[in-house]
Amino acid sequence: MRTLADRLQELRTSSGARPRPPAQPAADRAELLARWFGARLQVAPHGAAVVVERRVPLPASTTWLLAKLPRATYFDTETTGLSTGAGTVIFLAGMGSIDGDALVVRQLVLPDYPHEGALLRLAAGELSSRPRLVTYNGRGFDLPLLATRLTVHRLFRELADLPEQHDDLLPVARRLYRRPLGGARLADVEAGVLGVSRSSDCPGSEVPARYFGYLRSGSPEPLTDVLDHNLQDVVSLALLEAELLRMRAGGWRDAGVLDPFGMAVELLRIGATEDALAVVEAAIAPGVEQERAHTLLRMATRLLLGSGEVDRAERLWTAATRRASTEAAAAWLEVARIRERHRDDLHGALEATEAASRVLDLAFALGRGGGMQELGRTRLRVDSRLRRLSRWVAAAERRARRQVVAVA
Repeated sequence: MRTLADRLQELRTSSGARPRPPAQPAADRAELLARWFGARLQVAPHGAAVVVERRVPLPASTTWLLAKLPRATYFDTETTGLSTGAGTVIFLAGMGSIDGDALVVRQLVLPDYPHEGALLRLAAGELSSRPRLVTYNGRGFDLPLLATRLTVHRLFRELADLPEQHDDLLPVARRLYRRPLGGARLADVEAGVLGVSRSSDCPGSEVPARYFGYLRSGSPEPLTDVLDHNLQDVVSLALLEAELLRMRAGGWRDAGVLDPFGMAVELLRIGATEDALAVVEAAIAPGVEQERAHTLLRMATRLLLGSGEVDRAERLWTAATRRASTEAAAAWLEVARIRERHRDDLHGALEATEAASRVLDLAFALGRGGGMQELGRTRLRVDSRLRRLSRWVAAAERRARRQVVAVA
C-alpha cells in the first residue's frame, strides 16, 4: 500500500517539480553565516549570534562634539515586520559606540529563530553597558519591540537593565527639517542635511523579505545589503546627533536647511532663550512667511514679558509693522495689547490701534490686503478694539477732569 509520502513524491515527479533540499540545522546556519561575513559566533544561553564588527572613521569635529555627552550606544534594528506585536522578530541589532576618532559598530545577526533568545541577551547586555541610548524613532518602534521580545523570552532582568536615558532624534529632526525637506525620514535628513549619499542600499520595505529569503535558501547573500543598510543607519545616528549639537551651539546661523520655528522651539526646550529670540528676529526678515513669523513673535513675546522686558517685546512687534499689509495691522494690534496690559497706557494703545486701522486701509488700497475674508476678520478686530479703547480713554479723561475739579 502506498503511503501519503509516496503519493506526494509521485505528484512532484509527474509535474516536473524538484523536491526541496532538506533545511540546514540551526547550528550549521550560524557557522555558515559567520564564515560568509568573516565574523565570529558569540555564544549565550540558548544559542549564539553572529557578530559583525566594523570600525568607521568619523570627522574630528563630530567626535569632539559627541565627547561632551555621556557615553552612548547608537542603536538600530532590522526586523521581520513593521509592527511591534509578538509576531515580529529582531533579526539584526546594530549598536555603535565612539572609540577615539571612530565609531565601532557591532551587528548581531540572528542565524535562525531558535537563536533569538541568545541574540536578545547579547543585545541587551551591550545596551546596558553605557548610560545612554540614541535611536531614530526608537520610542515608537525599536524599544517597544525589544521590550516585547525580551518579555516573550522571560528576560526580565535584561529588560530592567536597559539604559534609562533614551534620546530619540526623530522628534528633533521633525522639528528642524520636516518643513524644508518635505519629510523627516532618516534618508531625507541624510541627503538634505548630513550630505550622506548611499551608493547602493536595500530599501527598508525589502528588509523582511531578504531575511525570509535567507531562511528559505540558506544563502547569506541576501543579507549583505541589509547589513550595509543597518551600518549606515547607525553611523548616521552619530553624525546627526553631532549636527544637532552644532545647531544648538549657534550653527543655525549658517544652516542651509532649517525651519526657524522648529529651531526656536528647540532652543527654548534647552533653555537658550536669547538664541531663540535671535532666531525669531532673523525669521521676521523680509521674504519670510509672515504667518509663521507672527507665531514665533508671539512665543518670544511671552518669554520677554515673563522676564519683564516689555520694551524689547514691543520693539519686536514694531519691527513687523513696516509694510502695509494685514500682517502689519495685526502687529499694531499686538503693540496695542502690550501697551494696554503691560504699561497701563490706554492712550498709547489707542494710538497703536488707530495706526492699525490706517495701515489696513492702505493695504486694501494697494491690493495687499489678502483675501476678503482675511481682510474682514482683521477689520473686525481693529474696529472692536478701537471702540473699546475709545470708550475707556474717554472714561479715563472724565475721571481725570472730575478729580481736577474736586481738588480745585
